[in-house]
Amino acid sequence: MLIALLIQNPYLYKIIPKKIENLYNFKMKGLKLFLEIKKICETKKKIKTEQILEFYRNSKKYYIIKKMSNWEHMIPKKKIKNVFYDYAKNVTKKYLEYRQHFLICKEKLQGLKKKEKVELWEINKKIFKKYKTI
Repeated sequence: MLIALLIQNPYLYKIIPKKIENLYNFKMKGLKLFLEIKKICETKKKIKTEQILEFYRNSKKYYIIKKMSNWEHMIPKKKIKNVFYDYAKNVTKKYLEYRQHFLICKEKLQGLKKKEKVELWEINKKIFKKYKTI
């Protein structure tokens, strides 16, 4: 849904959290395409949906992007910005949870280096902070 919302509303690239770019190598279906479209929107600031489609015209991704550009997401226009932002934040949250799980497993199997322990501590603080506000 995140990709479809960005294709249909390219101006939304402005509210994508900056940290999301650090997740390029995170294995999450569609994330690389999302970041690719985000970069196009940043480069051509007033780009429209039709121009994004044209950009991918001779690409294997064209039909996927075309389908997403017409996808009916049923989100009221007034709420699109908030829903999009929530989805984008959820991607970073998923990464933090994945990384936390990875470091905990590594700790149990072979131990962590000091840098990894600090990373795990920072991740735990961020996750706890988010759950604390719920």
